[in-house]
Amino acid sequence: KAAEKAAADAAAGAEEDDGPKRYTIVVSKKGNKENYPKKGDRVKVNYHGTLPDGTIFDSTTDKDWLKARKRKADGLCFKVGSNQVIRGWDECVREMSVGEKSTVTIEPEWAYGAKGVPDAGIPPRATLIFEMELLAILN
Repeated sequence: KAAEKAAADAAAGAEEDDGPKRYTIVVSKKGNKENYPKKGDRVKVNYHGTLPDGTIFDSTTDKDWLKARKRKADGLCFKVGSNQVIRGWDECVREMSVGEKSTVTIEPEWAYGAKGVPDAGIPPRATLIFEMELLAILN
């Protein structure tokens, strides 16, 4: 929950950056190549977030991590382009088609920036790595 609030705060305070994108995507399973989210679409995503050293800070897929936190496995739903998630997510999910699984590496500028989210285990200026799967466009 701390990370979700921080994502909204980080997105709301993000500077407009029309420079190069601040993430990379490596596809591990192609999606349907037909259905791509656009701004305003509601999507559902499974993810597993780690720091570069492998430390898990959030996950909807790691059973042991979820059990230790008394959380259920359930994808995250959000509206694309509405600052509900970090900018890296808002941008990268538009390049994924439904069913795609990818490793997405997001630079600090499009993640949680200089502040990080210490309560969620995300240090300042952290690069974040997500194993993501676009489950559905919910419109």
